[in-house]
Amino acid sequence: MKTLTRELDKKWIGMGVVLAIVLIAVPHVGQLTTVTLLSRIFILAVYGMSYDILRGYTGFINLGHALFFGGGAYIAGILFTKLGATTPVLLLAVAVTILYCSLSAFLMGKIVLRGSGVIAAAMITLALGEILRNTAERWRSVTMGADGLPFKIPDIFRDRVLFYYLALLFLITMLLVLRQFILSPTGSVLMAIRENEQRAEFLGYAPGKYKLIALQVSGIAAGLSGVMFGLLNRFANTDLLSVQQTLNALLITLVGGTGTLYGAILGSGVVNLVQTSLLNLRSVHPIFERWLLFFGAMYVVVVLFMPSGFVGLWNQYQRERKTKQVAK
Repeated sequence: MKTLTRELDKKWIGMGVVLAIVLIAVPHVGQLTTVTLLSRIFILAVYGMSYDILRGYTGFINLGHALFFGGGAYIAGILFTKLGATTPVLLLAVAVTILYCSLSAFLMGKIVLRGSGVIAAAMITLALGEILRNTAERWRSVTMGADGLPFKIPDIFRDRVLFYYLALLFLITMLLVLRQFILSPTGSVLMAIRENEQRAEFLGYAPGKYKLIALQVSGIAAGLSGVMFGLLNRFANTDLLSVQQTLNALLITLVGGTGTLYGAILGSGVVNLVQTSLLNLRSVHPIFERWLLFFGAMYVVVVLFMPSGFVGLWNQYQRERKTKQVAK
């Protein structure tokens, strides 16, 4: 058994090295559109991971999660517009985003985690997200309302290839940080709460306190991915604060596999590739203008036939394979 485990570890390490080499080489052999698409996948993978911290590891459904993501993009855009597109302003935007997300998550947690049921809590988070979206839509002097806020970014990040490497580094860093959080004692308590909240409370843990910690960690990760998304698009609009943006994070985690973190990377790749393909088909038939219909169908298919996502299917295959090898 140990020999098999070592072989699997070597296999995964080898695959990781090969993947890293491929990703590093992509900008030198691929087109600029491919580089931009991959940058988007990396950033939204972190956004998916942030949602997975709540849904996959804590069992908490947040329908207002986009208020962190969109908030990060708007904070970067507003500061760049008001103070200038410089690197120090970007660092200030990161600091303000962390403060904003931490405070917003704290207030959201205090409102939601008051003994409400799962459905009631989800509806409250949805309402909070919509309040912020409507506020941004009406505060035209700052956000430009529904028209959106275009902004300049620091010169160093205008190079798409350089930004691609920054997005890749961002993904790797956030994956390591969030993985360490999940492997910590706090992460173990969160998973215990997910499995049986009453039992965790009986053992002396305060579920509300740990859910609040998870909400803050998740919110900060989502906010930072929003800053990166703003840098990628050089634009922020109220769609980034909408429930649809939250559902995108949910779809990413569902497709990849909840409770895995790694699944968000795969889910982000699948969702973004499908979306890009559908948008490219708009010239073929007008129905592809309504690409959200196809996304709705994807939700249904994943929930019915792949509730554990691609990573869950792979893990199931590996378990069955190991069982057969042990039986032999």
